[in-house]
Amino acid sequence: MLPGPGIYYFPWEVSDGQVPDGSTLRTFGRLLCYDMTRSLVTLAAQQRSDQCQLRICTKLVEPFEPRVGFLYMVLGELEHEDDGGSVVKARLLTCVEGMDLSLLEKAILEQRLYLQKKQQPIGVASTLPTPPPAPPSH
Repeated sequence: MLPGPGIYYFPWEVSDGQVPDGSTLRTFGRLLCYDMTRSLVTLAAQQRSDQCQLRICTKLVEPFEPRVGFLYMVLGELEHEDDGGSVVKARLLTCVEGMDLSLLEKAILEQRLYLQKKQQPIGVASTLPTPPPAPPSH
């Protein structure tokens, strides 16, 4: 049986613990550092004035050529660790440098709205909060 396709989450949602353990997810961030000996990448993303960091296990996608500062998209499973942190076990880690981040964030929000509307019975008003607008790109 194939693994799930992965739900898009913003990096700050993953780092804030809003994603359940074992979830298949897709997210993004700029490659901050790569520890080849531990097969661990750190991705960073900006939300307003805050920067969040995600740890990505790269054992299943090696060898790859890391490019520090470049934008990457990851598909994998989230695992919470005993120390309270979490790591995404990457099945796919792709460099997407040049992609318009503000457009991606807007598309993720639009997809969420669509899926919320699709899951509601016809004629029922939405009780779900509207997602916040995408942060401005820098």
